[in-house]
Amino acid sequence: METRTAGGKGALPEAASTDIGNRRHQIMPTLSEAEFELLSRYGERRHFKAGDILFRQGDRHISMYVNLSGSMEIERASALGTVILGTHGPGMFTGEIGTLAGRAAVATGRVVTDSEMIVISEESLRTLVISEAALSETIMRAYILRRVAYMQDHTGGVVVFGARHSQATLVLRHFLTRNGQPTAYFDTELHDETAALMERFGVTAADIPAIVTPSGEVLRQPTLRQVADSIGLSSDNIDGRTFDLVVVGAGPAGLAAAVYAASEGLSVAVLDSKAPGGQAGSSSKIENYFGFPTGVSGQALAGRGLSQARKFGAEVAVPVRVSAVNCEGPDFEIAIDSGERLRARSIVIATGARYRKPDLPGLERFEGRGVYYSASFMEATFCANEEVVIVGGGNSAGQAAVFLAAHAKHVHIVVRADGLAASMSRYLIQRIEAAPNITLHTRKQIVELQGEDKLEHISWQAAGGEVKTAPARHLFLFLGAEPNTAWLGDCVALDEQHFVLTGPQVPAHAWPLERSPHFLETSRPRIFAVGDVRSGSVKRVAAAVGEGSAAVQSLHQVLASD
Repeated sequence: METRTAGGKGALPEAASTDIGNRRHQIMPTLSEAEFELLSRYGERRHFKAGDILFRQGDRHISMYVNLSGSMEIERASALGTVILGTHGPGMFTGEIGTLAGRAAVATGRVVTDSEMIVISEESLRTLVISEAALSETIMRAYILRRVAYMQDHTGGVVVFGARHSQATLVLRHFLTRNGQPTAYFDTELHDETAALMERFGVTAADIPAIVTPSGEVLRQPTLRQVADSIGLSSDNIDGRTFDLVVVGAGPAGLAAAVYAASEGLSVAVLDSKAPGGQAGSSSKIENYFGFPTGVSGQALAGRGLSQARKFGAEVAVPVRVSAVNCEGPDFEIAIDSGERLRARSIVIATGARYRKPDLPGLERFEGRGVYYSASFMEATFCANEEVVIVGGGNSAGQAAVFLAAHAKHVHIVVRADGLAASMSRYLIQRIEAAPNITLHTRKQIVELQGEDKLEHISWQAAGGEVKTAPARHLFLFLGAEPNTAWLGDCVALDEQHFVLTGPQVPAHAWPLERSPHFLETSRPRIFAVGDVRSGSVKRVAAAVGEGSAAVQSLHQVLASD
C-alpha cells in the first residue's frame, strides 16, 4: 500500500479549513511529574516493549496511554495509503474525543522504544475528566482539537464514490460530515481519477454511492447504519439497557437536556437518526446566539455540545431511528428500527421539526438534483458562480442567502409575503439589503419545476399574475416546519398541527394525576417535550437550549415524587 500525505484531487474539504498549526502545544501537550502522580490514581503503570501494539485503528473501547518514558508511534491508514502522524515522547498521551465514548480508534498506536506508561481505562477516563477540573481542561482541549485535525486530514478517512446529481450521495456525504468523519470524495462527473480508483476497488456506476472504509471494506449503496457500524461510529452498548433518561433527538434542546442530566448523575442515552445538532447543525453561521459575538457554525456548536454530553457520560447514539415507544408500565420501552430495544424511567422528546415540502409536481424527483433543504459548504460548491433561488423568509433562509452569496453568482429570495420583517432577524435583513448579488422577490411563489435528470427551469407566479419561467439549476427550500412526532403514536397529546402539547396546554381529560403537569411535561407523566417539537415553542437555538436544561430540573422533581 502506498504512503500518501494528501487525499488527491478528489479529497475536497467540506468546510473552511481552521488553522490549528499554531495550537500544536494544545493538541500535543506535555504533562508534568505532578500530573503523572495525579493520573496514577486513575490507572496503572505498565511496561511495554518496542513493537508492542497498544491499540489498532478501528478498535473500540480503548484505554488512554500516558507515556512516562520511551516513545510510541501513531499511524493512520486508509484505503488510499498509510500516514505516520508522529511520535509521542515522555509526557504525551493518546486519544481523541471519540475515546471518551468508546468509539473506534482513528489510528494505530505502536511502541517504538521500551516504554513505561500509565494505562487508564475508558470508564476511569470519564471519571478523571469529571473529577479533575484543571487536568480535564488540558485533556478535553487536546481531544477536541485532535478531532478537528482529523476532520481536516482526508488521508485517514472514508473514501466515497458518488455522483454530483445523486440524492443518496448527498445524504451519505452529509451524514459523514455532520458526524465528524473526514472523507476523500471522488465524483464520477468531476474528478478525472475516479474511474481508475473505482476499478481498483471493484466499484461500478450501479454501486453509487459506495464507500471504502479505512480497513478496506467496500460498501455498495449502504444504509447509514451500515456505514456507522462499519467505521465504528454507532453505539454498541444500548440494547437491553435501562436509563434514567432517554432523549430522542440530538439537536440543541436534546443535547442541553443530556448535558444537564448527565452532569447531575443520571444515566442518559441520546438517540438521533442523523447527527448531533439537528436542524441548527446545518446552519453555516448562527450570529445571534448568546456568547458568540462573531457567530458560530451549527456544526461547531453541535460538536461542543456533543463533547460536553460525552464528558459527563451520556451515551449519544447515531444513526438511531426510534420506531415506536410503549408508554405503559413503570418504565417506557423504546424500539429502534434496527431491532434494538431499551427502557427509560423518563423521556425527553427533542425530535424538532423538518422543513415543509411544498406541493410541487415532481419535487421528489429533483431532490439532490437541484433541490436542497440545507445550505452547507457541500451545496455551495455545486452553486459556484451560478444563480440560485431560495424560498422562505425565516432566519434559516436568511442565513443560507448570506452564506451562498459568497459562492453563487446571484441569489434570489422568493417569499409570498410583502417582505422579511415579520419573520427574519433584523441583522440578516441588513446583510441581505447590503449584498449586491442578493435580490428579494416578494408576493411570489414557485409553481413548477422542470428538467430531465436534474433541475433546469423554475416557474413562479406573482399574486394574480401570469406564470413566468426562468433557467435555474439550484433551488433551496426553507418553508415552515412540520414536527417529527409520527413515532409517538398515541402516547402523548398533540395539537392540530401534531406538535406536542405540554404544561398548561395539556387537556384536563388527558392528564392522569392529581398534581398539575410541569411546564414542559406532556400528557404522559415523566415524558417531557422541548425545542421545536413542542407546541408554541420559540424557534430559536437559545430557547431550545433553555428548555432542555429546564426540563431536567422538572424531571428531578418528578422522579423524586412519582
